[in-house]
Amino acid sequence: MFIGAAPPLLCRTLALTGIVLLGPSLDALGETGSPSSPPAPVPATASIPERPLPPTLQKAKRLIDSQRPEEALTLLKPFVNASPRPPHLDQAYFLMAAAYKGTKQYNESLAALNFLLGEFPTTTLTERAKLLMAMDHAALNHLEQALSLLAEIRGTTQDLDTKREALALTGSVLIQRKDVPRAIQAWLEEMELGAGEGRDDAAARIRAVIRDQLDRKALTQIRDIYPTSFPGDVALIRLIDYYSARGEDHLMERQLQLFITRFPSHEYAPRASELLAGLTAKLRGSQAIILAYLPITGKLALYGNDALNGVQVALEKARDTFGQTSIGLVVKDSGGNRNPTAHDIAQAIDNYGPIAVVGPMVSKQLPALSEVADRTSTPFITPAATVPDVRRYGSYLFSSALTYPLQVKRLVEYAMSTLGYKRFCILHPDATYGRELAALFSREVSQRDGEIVAVDSYKEGDTDFGQAIKRIKAADLKKYGVLTPMSTPKGLKRDLYSPGFDALFIPSRAADVALLAPQLVYHDIKLPLLGINSWNTSPPQLLTDELTEGSVFVDGFLLDSPDPALQEFVDRYRRRFQTMPSVFAAQAYDATMIILEAIRKGATSGYGVRDYLITQPDLPTLSGPARFDATGTLDRRVFVIGVKQRHFVQLE
Repeated sequence: MFIGAAPPLLCRTLALTGIVLLGPSLDALGETGSPSSPPAPVPATASIPERPLPPTLQKAKRLIDSQRPEEALTLLKPFVNASPRPPHLDQAYFLMAAAYKGTKQYNESLAALNFLLGEFPTTTLTERAKLLMAMDHAALNHLEQALSLLAEIRGTTQDLDTKREALALTGSVLIQRKDVPRAIQAWLEEMELGAGEGRDDAAARIRAVIRDQLDRKALTQIRDIYPTSFPGDVALIRLIDYYSARGEDHLMERQLQLFITRFPSHEYAPRASELLAGLTAKLRGSQAIILAYLPITGKLALYGNDALNGVQVALEKARDTFGQTSIGLVVKDSGGNRNPTAHDIAQAIDNYGPIAVVGPMVSKQLPALSEVADRTSTPFITPAATVPDVRRYGSYLFSSALTYPLQVKRLVEYAMSTLGYKRFCILHPDATYGRELAALFSREVSQRDGEIVAVDSYKEGDTDFGQAIKRIKAADLKKYGVLTPMSTPKGLKRDLYSPGFDALFIPSRAADVALLAPQLVYHDIKLPLLGINSWNTSPPQLLTDELTEGSVFVDGFLLDSPDPALQEFVDRYRRRFQTMPSVFAAQAYDATMIILEAIRKGATSGYGVRDYLITQPDLPTLSGPARFDATGTLDRRVFVIGVKQRHFVQLE
């Protein structure tokens, strides 16, 4: 008795966003042997002889072809259940599976196909049955089973049409699994096997996916996988349209340049050249131009693109708030395989005449750029370099980054003036930044008549901090710490250590602090911890353990700050880029807004911007009015952030 006679199951349909699936052709039903007399093996190059279907199966096939699968089933069920077993039974089960699929009863279709393959292992319908099984599994969202069947077919079939259909269906299932690169690769393989209309159909599917289903990230991926061939050209054109619609001319310009370089003979190349010329003319007609010198590619690309996003949000804010609609943006990539030299930057400044530059990201690039800045009278504002005195390199260099001296000064001020702490210990990583921050903290505490009781260090990467903690305890016990004898609940004797200092400064990464905290408690150091902006990670690493409750650190940016200006920036950034901003985005935003404010107040040259930056005491930043001090550092409000009930809370 046929298992498919069970009540039908409600199943998902195979929804692949308008992509036509190629499935097993019912015409293959004429290519089978009789169950009672299986055919002899046929050479791969020979055609398989066709045999007409009996009237009942012919009628069922016509009903299925005319989209009337329910009527086909009423004919097929009595046929397969007839006794004695009729001839052409393998064909009947194949038709029944197709009819069940037509009624979206995919489990019943699979049951019929499994019966077919089990009862008729030599049928020439095997490959067609497996194709139909793959379609059923895909419809049921059994994607791995579908892909496994299709891989088997592709590896064993000698029939090119079957292989093409398997590749077409493989691509569709991979799209369903959201694996677009592999789907496109499958369809490209299908194109290589096809000709004429079949090849065009596969290419059309690839174009449709790229046009309708890919976001910017996926388009960029396809562009880079196929840099000089189809469908890299299609992805590039789509990216050009994407950036054009968003008004991101600098990114549109980069895609146009890539297209002209990679596809000089393409039919779209003249249009790309025309668009590029239009962008250049528009840029040169701007009221002013800002040049962003940031790592868009390479090891620092994540931070550089965050900073570039901050620049764009600032330009958007200026357009919406002040009507500054004629400010051009030129982007120069400082990352990648070949870092631009000072000569490259000078050439970009000569070509575009920017009124100011946002960049670079790292301190080591400042000395080489200082000569260019001075020679061209072009201010550079770095949004990330933490060197404390950029002005020592040149008079046109500024920094909107939160430097170590600014952080330490604000942290010590809060700890001593607000919290009333007087005595401190320091536990720092044995690295350049750790030693520098420890020295800054010690000096700031001493200037406020506080005391550093002990300083110790650990190697970066350590997970056991016991020895360093013991040395701090020993140093404290020589001065202020107290040991009190006590008994444990089990009657054991031990000395309870009571620290003689008020807080412990740990200028380290959040991951290290999360490991340190429970070890400090184990050694009876149950005191507030003090830190810097490296604690402010996303997602927060310090909020996984209650042992950091009450700890305090400083930063120039806090996502959950109640300040209206910060919240507006976060909301605007999230709407534009569908992600949350980093501190680098915020600092690049500040740098750009300061430049735009100089333009708004009448600056028409780099010299004018520099003069404005030097003289104004109330420059607009996310944390409030600020000014550049004699070192070129943006002296602005620094937030004090506390850890309370597993949340970062702005304290001041």
